[in-house]
Amino acid sequence: MESKKTVAIAIMSVFFIAMGVGTITPAIQDIAEAFPHLSFSTILLVFTLPSLFIIPSSILAGVAAGSKIKYRTLLIWGTLLFSLAGVVPIFMSNFTTILVARALFGIGLGIIAALGNALVLAFYEGQERANMLGLGGVMMNIGGIVLQLLGGFFSSIRWNLAFLPHLIGLITLIMVTFMLPEPEKREEIIAKKVTLPWSVYLIAIIFGVITMLNYPTGANMSTIIITGNLGDAASAGIVLSLFTVGGMVAGAVFGKLYQKIALFSIPVGFAVMAAGAGLVYYANSLSILALGNAFIGMGFGWLMPVFMMMVGIVTSPEAYATASGILMAFMNLGGFLSTYYIAMLLRVNSAIRFPIFVEMVALLIGTLIYLILSGSIHRSLLRDEPTA
Repeated sequence: MESKKTVAIAIMSVFFIAMGVGTITPAIQDIAEAFPHLSFSTILLVFTLPSLFIIPSSILAGVAAGSKIKYRTLLIWGTLLFSLAGVVPIFMSNFTTILVARALFGIGLGIIAALGNALVLAFYEGQERANMLGLGGVMMNIGGIVLQLLGGFFSSIRWNLAFLPHLIGLITLIMVTFMLPEPEKREEIIAKKVTLPWSVYLIAIIFGVITMLNYPTGANMSTIIITGNLGDAASAGIVLSLFTVGGMVAGAVFGKLYQKIALFSIPVGFAVMAAGAGLVYYANSLSILALGNAFIGMGFGWLMPVFMMMVGIVTSPEAYATASGILMAFMNLGGFLSTYYIAMLLRVNSAIRFPIFVEMVALLIGTLIYLILSGSIHRSLLRDEPTA
């Protein structure tokens, strides 16, 4: 029988690679220069296309996990796709085939993204659940730091080597295979029909919009740095890694602070992200860009477990995996739509930082709206809370 510590390590290994979609962000400008005949919005698909394929795979994984297919079986396939499809573009020079590989990578990442949170919801309850979600956020951001720094380092050697760090997923594959038990099936849960309250979809939509607003920061950072003569792809990797450092800090304190401010942590997360976006928008040095990115990461890293806790509050146990898949699906729908959102904003204002200004304003408005409507939001969530 696996020990509690062994199970926690295996689950954390899943979180470690869950931010793998950002591995190649430091290489975006280098990739654009390698394919000069393609528009920048087309180049961005190498970053955003996986998010489109994460959507169906995360939903299907959430629905199938534990009922139709074992969690461990799904995670084995997910980590294999993450690692092999993630690294294979190193050997490709055709942009279309690279996008096919990125689609397969997205399917694997969708499975991983849905089941990391679902495992926490399945194995833990109450304050221990909040602590584990916070720790998961820490591990996810540590993984993001490692992957982005490696992506930036290898891209500075040659653009296609930015895909090499995806092989780290093989470590997770080994841990999942040998250290992760299957969550216990309870007959009364299996017998129930999975139903989701409307608030799960509302929570997921809001989180998807936040993600869409935030994507331009990561997608445009290497362009901001390189075209502004502030550094190279390796510099972009360092600045982008500060997003994950901020998220790691947020995850480290989440369990304790959530006890004190609970759902009111949403406007705090919005405000911190808005402050970071403001710093990035007005920054004229790498240090200010890094600081702004850290603030954005702190806010986003704070909001992710908050939204997952909200889903846990309103969802019954048999629907945890499905609800987690829905949340991850809408998050990644926001990521995919960001390609067209960025293109739309750049037609309004061609400045590369304009989408970051829009993010700042939108998050400040969101903070005010939430504070005004917080009472009714909390009452709605309590109405949807499942009874024992």
